[in-house]
Parts: sequence; C-alpha cells; structure tokens
Amino acid sequence: MASLKKLQRYYFAFITVYMLTGIGALVMGSMWLRQSADGAPREAVISRAIEQTGTFIGAAVAITALVGYVGGAAPVRFKMMLMAFVWLIVTAMLVELGLGGVIWFKTLRMRSLFHTQWVGEWPDSLKVAFQDMTQMTGYGQCCGYNDNDTASIVLQGACAAKNASTLYPGCEEKVSSFADSYLRKLYTSLFGFTLVNVVCFISTVILIQARNDEERYIRIGRKEGRTYHNSI
Repeated sequence: MASLKKLQRYYFAFITVYMLTGIGALVMGSMWLRQSADGAPREAVISRAIEQTGTFIGAAVAITALVGYVGGAAPVRFKMMLMAFVWLIVTAMLVELGLGGVIWFKTLRMRSLFHTQWVGEWPDSLKVAFQDMTQMTGYGQCCGYNDNDTASIVLQGACAAKNASTLYPGCEEKVSSFADSYLRKLYTSLFGFTLVNVVCFISTVILIQARNDEERYIRIGRKEGRTYHNSI
C-alpha cells in the first residue's frame, strides 16, 4: 500500500503537468481565434484550421486529465478509468505528433508556398504588414515579394514611391524568417507536449501494474481472513 501511495504522488505530479499543457494550448488557441487576424502577419503562418485544431487538442487533453485524476485517486477500484486514460493519452499523442508534423512539413516548402500566396491569395493588408514590419532584427522596409518585382508591390507607405523596387529589397527573406521562427516555436511546443504525454503514459502503466499487485494481495488476504476497509 505504501508503495502504491508513493507511485500515486508521482502520477499526480505528472498528470498535473499534462493537464497544464492542455490548458495552455486551449487558452492560446482561444485567444488567437478571438483576435481578428485580418492583416496580421500570423495569418500568413498558421491557418484558422490549425488554430481550431490546436484549441480542440488543448480542450481534449484538459478533459482527459480529469479521467486520469479519477482513476488515479482510487486505482484499485477504478482500473477501467486508468485503462481508458492510457488510450486517451495515446490518442492525444498521435494527434499532437500529426499536427506537429504538418507544421514542420510546412517549413520545408515555405518559400514557394508564400510566393504563391503573396501573388494570388493574401489580402493587401497582410502584404503591407510585412512590407512595413521593422521590428524584426536585421530586416527593415521591403517592397513586394521578390527583389525588383514591381508587380507584387502594394503601393502604400514607403512602397508608394516610384523607385521603391530599387530602393528596397523584396520581402521574401523577411517573410520566410518570420514564418520559420513562428512555426519552429509551434512544432517544438507540440513535440514537447508529446514528451509529457510519454511520461504520463509510462507513469500510468506503472500505476496500473502496482494496483494489479495490490489487488492480488487483497484477494489473498481476504482468503486468509484479513479485511480491508479503505483500500484504494
């Protein structure tokens, strides 16, 4: 019993971290969904579908953690809750890996993808946001997507000058650098969440094995006439 209680303490510590990752993803995703992304550079990096998926994953992880808490509070009586939690962890892990993989793969084809989107998909407000973005270290004013590409320039602000294409470089490097930094943080966070899931999975499996041993001792003890009033 003492060993099982000690394992429970570690289990609850790990599952708390697991729940916090879900709450963090839920809060961040909800904030992004509430904010208007029109003209915001973030709109070029992650789609609304990715934001919605991340929010859903966060909510699912937070809710499944409650299942783990109930099962961990009385592992001998609620084995099925622990077993269900194991499968929920595996499901969350696969979904997070899948989303992280999608985001990582996007970094491999950023330049060609963003060129296509700049020319045919992005609104002028988003292009202007990149053209006038000066807070990125090493990048100042830029105009259009490629160097000397007058057709892709949005004629606003400094880029409204007649010789803007010769005065300022294209925004390709700035857009790619911004997106790479943003996407790298996203998929690194998702892979980090997956590591937390692995730790929780191992902790849960160990707790299930310990509760099986405890249950066997209780059955043996009852056959020998001992009683257990408050077994967990």
